[in-house]
Formats: sequence, structure tokens, C-alpha cells
Amino acid sequence: MKQKSLSQALIETAKDFGFSKTTIDQLESLGIAKVSDLSPKEIKQIRQRMNVSQGVFAAFMNVATSTIHKWEQGSARPQRSALRLLSIIDSRGIEVLRG
Repeated sequence: MKQKSLSQALIETAKDFGFSKTTIDQLESLGIAKVSDLSPKEIKQIRQRMNVSQGVFAAFMNVATSTIHKWEQGSARPQRSALRLLSIIDSRGIEVLRG
């Protein structure tokens, strides 16, 4: 079964609330904060606060362990949906992603 992206889930939720066509501006008005870039150090601190290995963190993020390693070393940067997930994990804890 293919998992929905965060943006797909947000759009479906907006439709459930009666929005016929939702733009990013409208979603922001619903209180969905913009996410900012994170430094490699900040990414590592988030993972360490969750007390998980890179492999476990990668499984929650649905990325390869090597991706987490690259983010923490600064050789790659997380992009949009990954930044959103990191923000959610940072504010609500990793348990929020359990299915």
C-alpha cells in the first residue's frame, strides 16, 4: 500500500472540512507554520533527543540510513516534506509518526 505524502494528507483533510480548492496560503491561514532549514547539528540534536539511532530515525522518516548520515554531516540537506517531518518530530516527538 502506497503511503500518502504529507501534502496529500493536508489537501484531503482540507477537502473534508469543506474547502473545494486549497492553496498554500489558505493552509497557512489554518495555522500550518512554515518550516525553516535546519543545520546538520540541529538535525543530529533532534535525533539524539528522540534517543534513537540513525537507522531507527531513518525508518521513521522513510529514508535511507545513509540519508540521515548525510544530513547530519552536511553533505546533503533535507527538503520540503522531510523538513516538515523533522519539525513535527522536534515539536511533538517521534511517537507521533507511529502508524
